Amino acid sequence: MAMPPYYKSMKRLLLASLLSTLIALPGPAVSANTINLPDLGDASRTVISPAQERRLGEDFMRRARQSLSFSDDPEISDYLQTLGQRLVAHSDNPGANFRFFVVNDPTINAFAVPGGFIGVHTALILAAENEAELASVLAHEISHITQRHIPRLLAEDQNATLPTMAAILAAILLGGNGGQAAVALTSATLAQRGISFTRTFEEEADRIGVRVLAESGFDPRAMPAFFERMQQINRVNDTNLPDFLRDHPVTTARIADTRSRAEQYPYRQRPDSLAFQLVRAKLRANGSGDPATIVRAFKANIKDEKSTQIEAEHYGYAVALLRVRQYDSARAEVRRLLDRAPTNNFYRILHAEIELAAGQTSTGLRLYADAYKTDPNYYPLTVNYAQALVRSGRASEPILRTSLKQRPDDPSLYKLLSESLNAANKAAESHQALAEYYYLNGDAKAAIEQLRLASRRAGNNFYLQSSVEARIQAIKDETALLAEKK
Repeated sequence: MAMPPYYKSMKRLLLASLLSTLIALPGPAVSANTINLPDLGDASRTVISPAQERRLGEDFMRRARQSLSFSDDPEISDYLQTLGQRLVAHSDNPGANFRFFVVNDPTINAFAVPGGFIGVHTALILAAENEAELASVLAHEISHITQRHIPRLLAEDQNATLPTMAAILAAILLGGNGGQAAVALTSATLAQRGISFTRTFEEEADRIGVRVLAESGFDPRAMPAFFERMQQINRVNDTNLPDFLRDHPVTTARIADTRSRAEQYPYRQRPDSLAFQLVRAKLRANGSGDPATIVRAFKANIKDEKSTQIEAEHYGYAVALLRVRQYDSARAEVRRLLDRAPTNNFYRILHAEIELAAGQTSTGLRLYADAYKTDPNYYPLTVNYAQALVRSGRASEPILRTSLKQRPDDPSLYKLLSESLNAANKAAESHQALAEYYYLNGDAKAAIEQLRLASRRAGNNFYLQSSVEARIQAIKDETALLAEKK
């Protein structure tokens, strides 16, 4: 069965990132025909160090932003990061720096990238029937990274894997019929040599993931339950295999094994967090389809009491009403929610956004300011407040710089910072911030152009000039070898 375009794109991005990073990293010269690495226990560490893995992942993220639709909703992203970090704390590497991100995609899938980067499709969040099922997928992906599966795959066949991936990279960069032939040849080689090894990785990720899930306070039986439902989806519609099953082939034996391992832990019934339910409701409210139909669906669920999470249904209803510009009705819904939970930041953010959308700018900004005073460290609140300030032409630099300390790899924050600095007549700093936005989005050329503009606007500011020149050189050094290959 042919792979969907997105899956092929993601694999190409990962392989290109892998090879460009490996080639660019310092170390002994590597011949395409002979690779002689000493056996020092974990052979994967002689191929890619943990620090190199992180650089690989960062490179992947910059490339991926050019091809994938990253979610810019801070509440959804923050929820996933919080859930992921709870699981990481019980992994084999609890101190590792993981970055969880959401991809707007209607296919059920998740994937792990070396260096601690884990992507989750919005469709998978909606497909999870409870929070433990979503956590089970994250625990599985976390285990792929903590067990260093890609470096171990490289180390398993040192003479074939790197040259094979180099051929794939050349095919990607050069294109043409020869490139297509190279992809076909090398993909077949990988499949022949690596399939049993990657099956072992899946089993290992399941085994460790079950333990991580249990030690994090979730019922580990959620993992086989989710696998089984994915398998049932395949049986009902075998012409449209979920991407999750393409990347993580599920067999009856695998389901039985995870269930057997999960049964070794005592059963615990843990209710879903309200945040999980609110995130799912927000995704549904802003999903594809006719907005008016979505409003009617929420209204019907509330009226018929079809949902056990009626509070989340009211929240989703208010979001949907905002989407169709029924501000009075949306305002009434969110006020009822705030009456029951006045400090809930999901509700406070929504209330402020309703007022801003209704043209009540002063009221909206006051609501944000009041919320920010009580919870200045809640990332989604600071981001949304800063966005509102930028839209109204007001200063937001201090808030954005605080947010960047929490998320230094978020390009949207740099874009907002650039706009805020420009409004404050800080042209050089504005160009400097915009350069980071382009860099994180994989456009090194545009980043350098912005830095040169910053240099011209810096005047006699020696510190700023030095900072800009150093950043230009760092980006040039990072991209030089890859540019030569092109």
